[in-house]
Amino acid sequence: MKTKKIALFGGSFNPIHNHHIKMANYVLEKNVADEVWIVPCKNHAFNKNLAPANHRINMINLAFDNPKIKINKVEIESEETNYTIDTIRKLKKQYSHEFYWIIGSDVLYEMEEEWYGLPELFKETEFIIFNRNNYLIHPLQNMKIKSILEIKTNNESSTEIRDRVKHRESLKNLVQLSIEEYIIKNKLYQK
Repeated sequence: MKTKKIALFGGSFNPIHNHHIKMANYVLEKNVADEVWIVPCKNHAFNKNLAPANHRINMINLAFDNPKIKINKVEIESEETNYTIDTIRKLKKQYSHEFYWIIGSDVLYEMEEEWYGLPELFKETEFIIFNRNNYLIHPLQNMKIKSILEIKTNNESSTEIRDRVKHRESLKNLVQLSIEEYIIKNKLYQK
């Protein structure tokens, strides 16, 4: 089997929003990877309250119509708390692909303090970093960078979307209409 370059896009996707979608598509547009695998977490490492995994997966499926963007359920199907280092190692055991991990430049500011197994992670993978407004890119020691990408963003956040749902406000320009309809139909994020 041919070795592919796979960009792994991990997160809670609670819910997936337009900026996530732009990022995944942009990695492919710029030929940084052959495929993007969306890797939703089952339980958040920092104990955030998440919508049930099946709903988050359904919304991710609504978000993409591209055979090169796939969902990988390695974390969803795991019983333990998932750390990025464990996810990368599991995928490397299963596949002979080259794996990269997508992050926003805002994440660089929390990695050193909050990410488990960082020295090992830096040995295992390279990073695709998206420049986010107001967060300068400062690569961490021993971090290997595959690519730095920049796209225009409205700084959408899943937190803002959940707050808008609670207050019955429009999600226009934040999520696709099909996702907004799904959230309303399934009464997600209302409490």
